[in-house]
Amino acid sequence: MIGRLLGNRYRIMELIGEGGMALVYKAECTLLQRVVAIKILREQFSADREFVERFRREAQAAASLSHSNVVNIFDVGQDGDIHYIVMEYIAGRNLKELIREEAPFSLNRALRIALQISEALRHAHEHNIVHRDIKPHNILITEDGLVKVTDFGIARAVTASGFTQTGVVMGSVQYFSPEQAKGLPVGPQSDLYSLGCVLYEMLTGEVPFTGESPIAIALKHLQEEPPLLDRLAAKYPKSVVDLLKRALAKDLDRRYPSALVLSKDIQEILGLKPDEMDFEDYPTQILDFTLEHEVVAEENEAPKGRRSFKQSLQTFGVVLVSLMIALGLAGVGYLYLIPPRAEVAVPNFVGFEFSVAERLAHENGLKLNVVKREPDDTVQPDGVLSQVPKAGMIVRRGRVIDVVLSSGIETVLVPDLTGKTLTEAEILLDQAGLKRGDVYAESNRNVPKDRIVRQKPAPNTKIQKGASVDIYRSLGPEYVEVPNFIGSSLVKVQSELASLGLVFNDAVVYKTSPYPRGNILDQSPLPGEVVPLNTEMRFTVSSGPAGFNSEPAEAEPINEEPINHE
Repeated sequence: MIGRLLGNRYRIMELIGEGGMALVYKAECTLLQRVVAIKILREQFSADREFVERFRREAQAAASLSHSNVVNIFDVGQDGDIHYIVMEYIAGRNLKELIREEAPFSLNRALRIALQISEALRHAHEHNIVHRDIKPHNILITEDGLVKVTDFGIARAVTASGFTQTGVVMGSVQYFSPEQAKGLPVGPQSDLYSLGCVLYEMLTGEVPFTGESPIAIALKHLQEEPPLLDRLAAKYPKSVVDLLKRALAKDLDRRYPSALVLSKDIQEILGLKPDEMDFEDYPTQILDFTLEHEVVAEENEAPKGRRSFKQSLQTFGVVLVSLMIALGLAGVGYLYLIPPRAEVAVPNFVGFEFSVAERLAHENGLKLNVVKREPDDTVQPDGVLSQVPKAGMIVRRGRVIDVVLSSGIETVLVPDLTGKTLTEAEILLDQAGLKRGDVYAESNRNVPKDRIVRQKPAPNTKIQKGASVDIYRSLGPEYVEVPNFIGSSLVKVQSELASLGLVFNDAVVYKTSPYPRGNILDQSPLPGEVVPLNTEMRFTVSSGPAGFNSEPAEAEPINEEPINHE
């Protein structure tokens, strides 16, 4: 990807961030000659048309946001199968990095950051955009200390496309709202809960809840109170603790109803006037140059026979600059006298194994430099994925070509889902970088209803990241899913029914057919139906081709009529 020109306009420079949905690159806009950030949708999501369409719509909606605390979106586009968003490049650090190095923050600093995040959310919510993944990693702090919230739109696109119901649990578990942990639809108040988690972390240096697994943390968001609230109550005014408790309320009726109300409470604690957002900004001023004019006048009036120290220093500076210019001109002349090195067209190294590419580079008087390795399921390990400069460019011999190598298919371990609920399984799969596949139901007397009995692939199997895991859910001991018996021998099926929790009804219907005698032609209930335990199974069975009659006398087959074997 490094060196690629997207949309015939954006040249990728370097990878600067990775998320569950997308990769973020630093890039140059060749049209406007400015540095931008480009978020590129991961390949596993690019294959879903509905998701891509919603991704584009939500990205365009996010582009409609215009606020000083929101990262600006400049463009949304597609290049082949690559879907991307072009955003404002922020030269700074994210809030998570600052928390790791400097937390706990002072109360004033933490509240001022929280206020700017709240204002960004207020603006977004007024435009009907819910973030769904507020966390310190998505809060950027500029070199001037301005807060910029990023990653608007993508989370909303995932939920809207149905991914929440098919294996992706949106958000980061440390900052989950209770409704996210339950897998319920989320709204603006969910963002405010996540902001409460961020404020809590800024004041304590710790996330509200920790646990041995994502499921354990999600359950704490549903059931427990953050452990350090009492310590904060002893250190800070009651108004601060009340604000935190209201932002982190598990009941929506008790939580802040809107970002506007939250912002006003923060402003009141900070002693700011309503809607006053002056974060160390400086008003326009007229600078006074009187002192400078007085110094110049004094120098002009100095006696001509006596040079001031400043005048002497100026003379020395003129001589030094003149000497540097002379040396520079001499250097340029020397360079013109040196014969230039031969030029060569850069070969295409992409797809070649590194040792082969290195030999090809040597033959052309070039050198290769491995920048990094990236997982790829199409290029073999140690194969070249990309190069800078690109193939065909004319360079001087001896030039170093930067290449990115493939580390092969990225694999992950399949988590153990047995005994878990579907929601718990989805969280585990998402954390492992996998997707939920098909869900089947089967009767099991030892596993409670709706708990997972087994899975494919099995736990601790290594599979490709982004692959699907099929789940088999227990129907409990009271129900059974009817197998497909059609085509099987009646004698064999009759012997198996009891072990399956089903009962054989001996009122069998025989029909002539081209199929072998004794094979099942039809069944009731039908295959796949979920029925109560001990349900009777009725069968229609082949008596063989027309004219074929080998039934015992006591069980003479009669077409279309049930036979009673009593």
